[in-house]
Amino acid sequence: MSTLARLLRYVVPWWRDLAAALLFTFLFALFSGVTIGMILPFTQILFEGKIDVDTIREPAAEPSTLIPALAEWKEKLRAGFLGLFADEEPRRALAKVCAGVFVVFLLKGLFHYLHQILMITLQERVIKRIRDDLFLRIERLPIAYFERSRAGELISRVTNDVALVKDMVSVLFTEAIQNAMLLLVFAAVALFVSWPLALLSFVIFPVLALFTGKVSRRLRKYSTRFQEDMARITARLQETIAGIRIVKAFSMERFEQAKFEEATGGYLRSYLRFKRVAILASPIAEQLGVVGAILVLWAGGNRVLEGRGLEPEGFFLFLAAVLNMMQPIRKLSHVNTLVQQGLSAAARVFLVLDEEEEPRPEGGVRLREVRDEIRFENVSFRYDGGGGTSALEDVDIHVPAGTMVALVGPSGAGKSTLVDLLARFRDPTAGRITIDGTDVRAIDLGSLRGLMGIVTQEVVLFNDSVRDNIAYGRSDRSLEAIRAAAAAANADVFIEKMPQGYDTRIGDRGLRLSGGERQRLAIARAILKDPPILILDEATSSLDSESEALVQSAVENLVRNRTTLVIAHRLSTIRRADRIVVLERGRVVQQGTHEELLGRHGLYKRLFEMQFFPSAGGAGV
Repeated sequence: MSTLARLLRYVVPWWRDLAAALLFTFLFALFSGVTIGMILPFTQILFEGKIDVDTIREPAAEPSTLIPALAEWKEKLRAGFLGLFADEEPRRALAKVCAGVFVVFLLKGLFHYLHQILMITLQERVIKRIRDDLFLRIERLPIAYFERSRAGELISRVTNDVALVKDMVSVLFTEAIQNAMLLLVFAAVALFVSWPLALLSFVIFPVLALFTGKVSRRLRKYSTRFQEDMARITARLQETIAGIRIVKAFSMERFEQAKFEEATGGYLRSYLRFKRVAILASPIAEQLGVVGAILVLWAGGNRVLEGRGLEPEGFFLFLAAVLNMMQPIRKLSHVNTLVQQGLSAAARVFLVLDEEEEPRPEGGVRLREVRDEIRFENVSFRYDGGGGTSALEDVDIHVPAGTMVALVGPSGAGKSTLVDLLARFRDPTAGRITIDGTDVRAIDLGSLRGLMGIVTQEVVLFNDSVRDNIAYGRSDRSLEAIRAAAAAANADVFIEKMPQGYDTRIGDRGLRLSGGERQRLAIARAILKDPPILILDEATSSLDSESEALVQSAVENLVRNRTTLVIAHRLSTIRRADRIVVLERGRVVQQGTHEELLGRHGLYKRLFEMQFFPSAGGAGV
């Protein structure tokens, strides 16, 4: 119920549309009741040859009405309804009845149309808001969340789970409300004709409610299982497509196929369990309703045969009302299946929406430049909120404005973690990082990251034009500015040779480009942004000599007059750094210039010798 209540809160902004839709739903259900009420004038014409205005106000034949005033009101309503078609001439009365049927069905269809249009519009608005909220929350989740979650499962939340929520919202706003009102109207008609017979037909409802409750619990459990299995399929598919080069290079197609078939097999088993219960629920619910109808047929038929207070036309109307209740009961059972499936999906969506966002200080300081320095003051970091593995311990680094500081060390030394802390992808578990004396945690997050340009070894490009990739986040920049940035990044030459130049689409993740071309586009993007702080996870290590020379030239254009932090993989690229910081096991073990560090016996000299004199041994940096 809490999940459903939370979903219904999304409806609040459009409560007026909901109120109008409910009104039209009520009118549709009311006129559905009137359609079966047309049995009364029609059967009276058939059995008595006319509708006599002088006889339709006779007292009710059934003496068992509980409240005399209610009996009088009931008879007045009956008389007033029949009076609409009263005529001494049978053919004229029949014509009035036929015209009445036409008008009633016309109004019923009109109200149904208005109800459907309003409800569909409402449900699409609700689903759009849910999708937008979910995407916004995913964007604002901390990096740590993505490290422990699979991308395919998140995609499944936004696609498959939201689609199931949409199905649930659809049936709630259309079929559930509509069929519930129809059930109430037909039940009211049955009570109007004969309340003892109506109560007899209703005895089956408590049994139906108990059955529905039991089925609902099982449906939700099985639905959760098959939705989790679908998320595993999506995750497996996403990972295989993303790593297709490796899959093919290692000839692992059969291995990946086996894992995918295992995932689809799990989904098949859980989905079939769900459908067995779901499909069985509807005929059982309908059969329970038939049991109630049989009781009515027996009891009501005997009363008519024995002449005990029920006229034949009244009994026909009662039968029509009770039999018309069967379809809403059956449809509500189907609605329950979709609702349980949707509630399970909604709970999974809300798990993401309830994840804590990365900290965004209200009214934080806004900076436009680095005037003095960046400082890391006794910075320590441990994973899992401070209770996990230590990545950094008591790190002190001073980066004066406009200088280049290189971070060097073996894999796992903490280099990437250090720059993640500066960009606030994570927060230190001890110590602080300041820009011009202001703790980065007190700086507006958008302002902080607006100061930074990041070029990583793994280039992130989008399936868009060259122009839009360079101008990412800067759509207001002119083509001339984009061309200038591309020229500074040594990218303009290959761009001009492309079929549509700057309007050429580069494919998913830029796969139509070489590694060096992708890297130069990323540098052009950083140059266009013109950030005061530059973070380089140097990407020349995987490039050929020609591409490396072009990229290195572009990097030199990029770092000019900027405060730069470089994570160095090739020590030859950082010789001109103003300071080199050597990290080992999360601690700073050396600092100095390239020449100073080579003049000392320490880790930097060993790493340099391993890289440039491999005969002495090798190690990764």
